[in-house]
Amino acid sequence: MLQSVKKIEIIVSDVEVQPVLKILKKCQVKNFTIINNISGTGAHGNPSDGLLTNSYIMIISNELEMVEKLLKDIEPLLKKLGGIFIVSDAQWIAH
Repeated sequence: MLQSVKKIEIIVSDVEVQPVLKILKKCQVKNFTIINNISGTGAHGNPSDGLLTNSYIMIISNELEMVEKLLKDIEPLLKKLGGIFIVSDAQWIAH
């Protein structure tokens, strides 16, 4: 059976992963996936320049209070250092 959840996607430069992980711990995020060494093209860079790589962090949660706290706590870091924070509605198989 499918369960409604929030899917949170965070993309930051590899060097900023540790500060993000500290925020996740502070917000009591216990389960997440990190994919390191990703690249893409956008306003802040091009993968062909070879200068920086990024990390993708995915969190699935049905705890809306945690999602709101995470947004509040991570926003200053993203404003200062850049990055992407996406929250979308999703469904997953509850098992």
